This record gives sequence, structure tokens and C-alpha cells, in this order.
Amino acid sequence: MKKQAYAIAAAVDSIAAAVRGTETVRKVTKTSLMPALAIASPPNDPAMAVGLAGSWAGDVALLGDSDKAFRTGLFSFLLAHIGYTTALARRSAPGSRKAVVPILGASAAGAAVFARAAGPLGKPVALYVLTLGTMVAAASTARGSGARRVLGGAVLFATSDALLGASRFVLKGRAARVASAGVMPTYTAAQWLLHTGCSQRG
Repeated sequence: MKKQAYAIAAAVDSIAAAVRGTETVRKVTKTSLMPALAIASPPNDPAMAVGLAGSWAGDVALLGDSDKAFRTGLFSFLLAHIGYTTALARRSAPGSRKAVVPILGASAAGAAVFARAAGPLGKPVALYVLTLGTMVAAASTARGSGARRVLGGAVLFATSDALLGASRFVLKGRAARVASAGVMPTYTAAQWLLHTGCSQRG
């Protein structure tokens, strides 16, 4: 039942995010996501708890649409990714770092692209993209039970943020709305995979 509660909250919020005039509904659905996830998959690493808390703060901040709200959400999720990176690095194994350099290279390229598109928000956006890329790189080194889930979650997190950045800074009109509609489904799936993957031992 705990797993179903998170799945329902994620599905309802993803639908609400794609529909106009649902701001009041999302104050409930979006803010309930991380608490529901914490109940369904309690963090067994303090760093994952930091990631969960930072994500919740980011979710709350991004209920707003102003640059100030976006900046607050950005730094909240930056803190979350520092937590996730720390936890994932602990699952790293010798000889598992072959993908780190390509991932960080792609992150640097993405940071440059989004920084230019973000205008006045360019510097914090670039810092965030690099931090996110570091989390994905750390996920690529994870080994043991749940490693595939962890990597899948990290990739989906990057996908979600790419869609968010594209819808806010790059795309216009219908294309922006389509990209925006993909943010929450990929985000909620990413969080689920990261946390359930990290909760597995061995």
C-alpha cells in the first residue's frame, strides 16, 4: 500500500502538471511526493535523506514560476544531488569508472548550452547542470544490488531536468508545453528508482 500511495501521488501530480488551472491541486500532490517516497522507501543512508529533503524543498519552491522561485528550487536540488552523489559514491567499485569522463564531458557541454539560453540565470544553471552530471557519473560507478535501478534513476533525473530547462529557456508554444508535460513523469520515476535502488544491499 505504501508503494501504491507514491505511485498514485506521482500519477495525479503528473496529470495535474500537464493541465492548466490545477495550481491548488498541485500544492497537495507535489508537496506530498517526497514524504510518500520516504514512507515507501525509507532512506538507509543519511546522504540519501539529504537528497530527499533537498528534493522536497525544490518541489515546493518550483510551485512558483518566478525567477526567484526557480533559483531557490535550483539550489535546493543542487543540495539534493550533492547528497545523492555522496551516497552513490559509497557504492562505487574499482574499475567501474569508465563512463565518468564521457558523462562529465556531456554535462559540461550541456551546462554551456543551457547557461547561454538561461540568460541572467546562466551561472546557477551551469553549476546545477555540472552537479547533476556528477551525480549521473557517480551512479554509473555504482555496483551491487540495485545498481541498474540507480543508474536508470540518474539518467531519468537528467532527462527530466533537460525537459524542464528546454521548456523554460529554449522551446516556445506547443513544443514547450509538450516538453513540460514530460518533466514530472520522468522525475517521479527517477526518484523511485534512485531510492529503491539504493535501499537494496549487497
